[in-house]
Amino acid sequence: MALSVSALPSRTLAAEGRHWSVERAWPVAGRAEMLVVEVASVPDEYAKTADADSEDPGMAAGTDSRTSETSAGTHLPRRARRAGRFWIEERADLARPTEHVELFPDGTDPELPALQDAARGGTVIAHEPGQRAVVRHSTRSRKGRSDSADETYTVVLPPGQAQTLRAGMRHAQAFAGPFRLPRMVAEDDSTVTFQALPGVSLHRPERFGPSQWEEAWDQALDAWSTAIQHPGELPASTPVHDAAAEVDRLQRWEEKTRPYIMGAELFQEAVHAACESLAKLPKGRLIPAHRHLRDEDLLWSADLGPALLKVSSAGWADPALDLGSLRACARWNEIRGLWDAQQRSVVSQLINDTAYRNGVSAQALASYEHSALLRLSCQYTFSPSLADAAEHLRADLVQARQPH
Repeated sequence: MALSVSALPSRTLAAEGRHWSVERAWPVAGRAEMLVVEVASVPDEYAKTADADSEDPGMAAGTDSRTSETSAGTHLPRRARRAGRFWIEERADLARPTEHVELFPDGTDPELPALQDAARGGTVIAHEPGQRAVVRHSTRSRKGRSDSADETYTVVLPPGQAQTLRAGMRHAQAFAGPFRLPRMVAEDDSTVTFQALPGVSLHRPERFGPSQWEEAWDQALDAWSTAIQHPGELPASTPVHDAAAEVDRLQRWEEKTRPYIMGAELFQEAVHAACESLAKLPKGRLIPAHRHLRDEDLLWSADLGPALLKVSSAGWADPALDLGSLRACARWNEIRGLWDAQQRSVVSQLINDTAYRNGVSAQALASYEHSALLRLSCQYTFSPSLADAAEHLRADLVQARQPH
C-alpha cells in the first residue's frame, strides 16, 4: 500500500531541463506505479512554490478552460499544456523512490494523431493523454484578452470518435433556447471546432457584482427548469442515467482511486453505503440532464443570459442528478477556498428552491449530492495542487457515516 500511495506525482517535476506543474494525472489500468499526466511549464522564479487552484474558466466553448496561474496562485499568461507518462522507480541502490516524467513532443500525442495539425498556431489548454485535447485559437486580442468572436476551441479525439461528440450534442437539444449552447463551426472524423461563447463563469464569484452573482445563478437555474419542463423530442439514442448508472459510475471511481489513498477500506465502505442509498430511491421521472454538470459549465452574460458548456454528455436522468452535482460543487468550492460560506449558502439555497419547485425530493437531492462529493474526492486526488483538499473532503465523508 505504501508504494501505491506514493505513486502519485509531486506538484512540480523536472523534465527537459525545466520545471513543470502537474495539473492532472490519470491511472494506467493494471499499473499502479504508472500514470499519464498533463503538465504546464513553470517559470524559474515560481518553480519551487506550491499549491493553487488549477482552473481559469472565462470565455469558453464547451471545453476545459484551464489555468493561468502558477502552483502558487500567481497569475500568468495562459500556458500551453503538455502530456506524458509518469512513474516511480525504486531500486536497492537508491536512497528513496525516484520520480520520472517523460513528455510527448510539444503538441503531439501518439493516440491523438490529429493534435499536431490542430495545435499549429494555437494553444493546447487541456490534454488528457490518449483521450482528448482542447486547442484554443485566437485571431485578435483586445487589451490582452480575445473577443469571443475571434476565439475558437477545437476538441481533438482519437480517430473516428468525433461522431460520438456530435451525437452527444444532439442529445442536448432540450437545453437549446433556455441556454446558449456551443456552436460547431468545423468538424472531421477526429476534431470538432466550436465558436467561443461570451460570458462570465459562475465558478468565479469575484468576477460579479454582489447582486449580479445571485441574479446569474437564478437565471441559470430558471433556464434549467425550463429545459426539463419542455424537452421536446430527443433522439432515440439519448442515453439514460438512472440510479443504477450513478452507482456504477461511483464504484468505478472508487476502484480507480483505491490504490492511491490512505484508508481505502473505510472509503470503500462509505461508497458502498452511498450506493445503497441511491439504490433505495423510488424510481421517478427522467428529464433531460447534462449528467456531468458543474458550476464551471455555466456562463452568464448580462446581455445574453445563461450559457451551458460541455453538453455532449447529455442524456435522460433523475432531476436530482444535475442539481445534486451543483450543490456538491458549492461545498467543494468552499473547501478548496474559492468560495466563502456566504457564497456557498446563496447558491445552495437557490438550488434547494429549484428542487422544490420541480418536485425533487430532499432525499434524492441529498443522495445524488453525496455521490457527487465522493466522486469529486476521487477525481481531485489526481490533481496534485488539490489533493490535500480532496483528502480533507474524503475524510469528512468517511467520518460522517462513522458511529459517534
